[in-house]
Amino acid sequence: MLFKSSLEDRVEKAKNNLDEINKLIEEYKPFIASTIQKRTGRFLEYGRDDELTIGMLAFKEAIDSFDKSKGRFLNFAKHVINLRMIDYYRKTKKEGSIISLELINQQDDENIIDIGAVRALEEYEKEKENEARKLEILQYKNELSNWQIEFSDLVKISPKQEKLRRLYKDVARLIIDNKELLDILVDKKRLPIKEIEKLTGIHRKKLERGRTYIISLVIVMEGDYPYLKEYTNWR
Repeated sequence: MLFKSSLEDRVEKAKNNLDEINKLIEEYKPFIASTIQKRTGRFLEYGRDDELTIGMLAFKEAIDSFDKSKGRFLNFAKHVINLRMIDYYRKTKKEGSIISLELINQQDDENIIDIGAVRALEEYEKEKENEARKLEILQYKNELSNWQIEFSDLVKISPKQEKLRRLYKDVARLIIDNKELLDILVDKKRLPIKEIEKLTGIHRKKLERGRTYIISLVIVMEGDYPYLKEYTNWR
């Protein structure tokens, strides 16, 4: 995230701090449960099902071993949780017909993989990408809310004219490339309209009308939002 500490930053700071680790685990209990329930296909309850205890331990393991340079934490945590669930089910012989990528890869190495396994892998990858998109949108919504911007309002505020959309995108690019403008936006929570008008000659009223749209673009462009960048055709 651009304007608040990202989850990845929080994870890095939480290492070797048990209180912060416990806070993160408590906050992401729904994520842990959702990840495991997708594997088991049944509802699980904290305090009753061993799988959730394994999931929380795996989430802590993910925090301890996470490297921010390697990507998004939740993707990494999901991978660790799934690996620990595979270990758990192998030990307890409860996995049954649940398909795992590890088992599919083993079959592939032995040249006995069938078309059903291939399709299962394709579906898994598609589901993984969809989940990443959902998490990215959720993170974007949360960051917009810090600016009193509703995600649902973005369609309403988007300029109808392509020429105006390009103009506002150019302004957003200017802000990102100009440290002074970006600092004003971040530190003072305001669009530096006077400064932008002076640099570009764009009338302040036009800038004021596009304030929310420009800020929402800057958040996407400067933040960790690869899918939204693709959608906005920024790259």
